[in-house]
Amino acid sequence: MDATVRYSILGTVRALRGDTELDLGPPKRMALLALLLLRAPGPLALSEAVDILWDDEPPPSAANVVHRHIGALRRTLEPELRSRSQAAHLVRAADGYRLPADTSTSDLLCFRDLRARAQLALKGGTPARAAQDFMAALRLWRGPVVAAGTHVARHPVFTSVGHEYVATVKEAADAVLRAEPALTEEVLAALRRAVECHPFDEALHCRIIAALAATGRGGEALEQFEAVRRGLADELGVEPGPELRAAQQHLLQRRAVGVHREPPARQPAVTGVPSQLPADCASFAGRQRVLSQCLELLPLEGESRPLTTTAVVCGMAGVGKTTLAVHWGHMVADHFPDGRVYVDLRGHHPSRPPLEPSAAVAEVLDALAVDRAPLRPSAAALGSAYRSALAGRRLLLVLDDAADCEQVRPLLPAAPGCLAIVTSRRRLEGLAVTDNARIVTLDPMTREEGLELLDRRLGADRTRAEPAAAAEIVELCGGLPLALAVAGARALTRPSLTLTSLAATLQDPVGGLAALSGHDARTDPRDAFHRSYAALGDSAARLFRLLGLHPSRDITVPAAASLAATDLRQTRQDVAELMDHHLLVELVAGRYTCHDLLRAYATELSELLDEADARSAALARMFEHYLHSAEAATALLAPHRGTVTLPPARRGVTPQRFAGRADAAEWIVAERYLLPELARSLGPTGEAFRRQLTSALEMCVTPR
Repeated sequence: MDATVRYSILGTVRALRGDTELDLGPPKRMALLALLLLRAPGPLALSEAVDILWDDEPPPSAANVVHRHIGALRRTLEPELRSRSQAAHLVRAADGYRLPADTSTSDLLCFRDLRARAQLALKGGTPARAAQDFMAALRLWRGPVVAAGTHVARHPVFTSVGHEYVATVKEAADAVLRAEPALTEEVLAALRRAVECHPFDEALHCRIIAALAATGRGGEALEQFEAVRRGLADELGVEPGPELRAAQQHLLQRRAVGVHREPPARQPAVTGVPSQLPADCASFAGRQRVLSQCLELLPLEGESRPLTTTAVVCGMAGVGKTTLAVHWGHMVADHFPDGRVYVDLRGHHPSRPPLEPSAAVAEVLDALAVDRAPLRPSAAALGSAYRSALAGRRLLLVLDDAADCEQVRPLLPAAPGCLAIVTSRRRLEGLAVTDNARIVTLDPMTREEGLELLDRRLGADRTRAEPAAAAEIVELCGGLPLALAVAGARALTRPSLTLTSLAATLQDPVGGLAALSGHDARTDPRDAFHRSYAALGDSAARLFRLLGLHPSRDITVPAAASLAATDLRQTRQDVAELMDHHLLVELVAGRYTCHDLLRAYATELSELLDEADARSAALARMFEHYLHSAEAATALLAPHRGTVTLPPARRGVTPQRFAGRADAAEWIVAERYLLPELARSLGPTGEAFRRQLTSALEMCVTPR
C-alpha cells in the first residue's frame, strides 16, 4: 500500500492516499485535522486544540475526546498501524500532537513555500519569475479555509490564513502588472474572488482597476470605481480613500490625453502618502501563533473601530521584535491607505541616545508633510498638530525600540483608523493600563521554527544533509533568531564549514557566545545583551551577573536572595526589574528562567567585574541555601528519618520556607536535577552534606 498521504486545507479539509479520498469522520474530527495541518510541521498543543474546538466552555471530557479523535485519525491515516509508537503520520509532541507534513504533502505548506520563493524573486530583481510563483500559489486555493463548516472556521487561526490569501493576491497583482502581462486575466479573476469576501478592501479594488486598465478596459475600470464608491457611501458612510481616488484620477488623465490602453505597470503611487516600512525579511519564518494574535487587532470587515489602536511587541534582546513588527506591518499595509510611517526610537541604540518624544512627533509630521510652524513649536503645539494630522486618517505607525512608556505615549494615535505597533525590550505594561494597548510577548523560537529559519537562510539541502547538527544549533542558540541568523551567516560564508563543526564550536562552554560575536554592534548578541544590562540599576545588575554562577536556568526568589546576599524585598524588586527588561522570565509561577545565552553573558560579566572573593562567597551562600532548604523539606516529608545537623547558615543565606508537605514536595520535584548535581560537586569532604541532599532528593520518589 502506498503510505503517502496528501492533505488539502485550502478549501474543505481533505486527505488522499494516492487517488483515494479518505473518510475523515465527523466535523469535529475534521476540524482537529485542519488544526494539525495549520500547525504542521510544528506541534498542536492539546490545550490549544481544546480551546479552539469548543465554542463555549469545554466539557471536563474535552481532552479525552481529543485523544479519541487522534486515535481515530491514526487508524484512518495508517490502517495497518500496530502500535501508536510506530506512527509516521500522526505523532506525539511534547504537549500535544504533530502531523509531519511538508510541501509535497500539504497544499498550505506548498502555498507558503511558493509565496516565499516569489518574494525572494522580487528581492532578487526577477519580477516575472515572482509573478509566476505567486500565481502558482494562488492556483492551489479552492475556496476559503474551512473546517467542515464548523464554528472553528471563524476562529482567528483559520481566518488569518485567509489574510495570507488576500495579501498574496495583492502581491501577485503587483508582480503581474509590472512584469508578466500574459497573466493579467488570471490575476484579475483572483482579485475578484478575493473582493467577494472583502468588499470594502480598497487596495483590492485599486488593483482590479489597474488590471482592467492594463487590458484596455478603461470604461469598465471607471465603473468599478463608481461601484465601490457607492458601496462605501451606502454601507459605511465614507468616501474612497486617497489610494482609490488616485487610481481614478490616473484613469481620467490617461483618457483625457487619448490613451486607450494602459501599459503593464504597477498602479500609481499616491503623492504625499508615506511608505517608510523597512524591507520585509526574506527569511522570515514561523511566528504563526503570534501573527494570528496580531491580526485579531484589525477590525472585522465592515467594522469602523478596532478594539485597540496600539499593540506592543516586547521581548528579550535578539528575539526578533523588529523583524516581526515589520513583517506584520507589510501584511496589513493595505488596511492603511494614508501611509505607513516607521520611527526608530533608539531606546537601545549602540551609539546614539534615545529619540526625544517631541523629535519623534516631528518625524511623523514631516512624513505626513504637515507644516509645524513656528520653527520650534512647544510640546503642546506639537501634540495638537499631531492629533489633528492623524484625525480622519488610516495610518500605520511602527514605533521601533521604545525605551519606556513615556517616550511612546505622545505618539500613540487616538484616531480609530490608525494603528501603532510598538516594539520594546521593556514590558511597557503601563500602556495597557492608560492606553488599552495589547501586549504581545515574543518568546524565543520553537525547535520547529528555528529549523525553518535555518532552512530559509542556508537552504533545505544543507540542513537536511545534517539534521542532527541543525537541530543542535537551534538548541545551542536557544531559539534566538539573532543568534540563529549569525550562526547561519557563518555557515553561509564558509561553505566548507560543516554544521556539525559549527555546533561543536557553539557547544564550547567558554567560547560559545564568542563564536556568535562579531564587529557589527547591531548583529552581535553580546553587544545586544549589554545594551539591556546597561539600563539596569546597580542592585539588579549585580544579581544578573551572579545568575551566571547558578547551576540551573531556573531560580527562586530565596535562592536569588542567597546568591546576592540581599533581603527578600530587595530581591523581589531586582527580579521584577530583570523581568521588565526581559533578562528573566517567569515561565512557572515563582520560578524565574534566564536564557542560556544570557547566562553565558552574565558569567562573562561576573568574571570581569566581580572580585574572586565575592564570587566565592556567592557560591557558598547559594550552596548553603540549598542545604538548609533540603533539610527543611526533609523534616516535613520524613520527620522520623535521621537528618544531618547543619551549622547555622552564614549571613545573607535565605533558605526556602515551606507552607506544608505539599509545598516541600513540589520544591524537591522542581529541584530534582539540581540537587544531585550539587551533591556530586561536594567531593570527599562533604559526605554528610551529600547524604542530606540525597535524602531530600529521595523525597520526590517516596514522599511520606
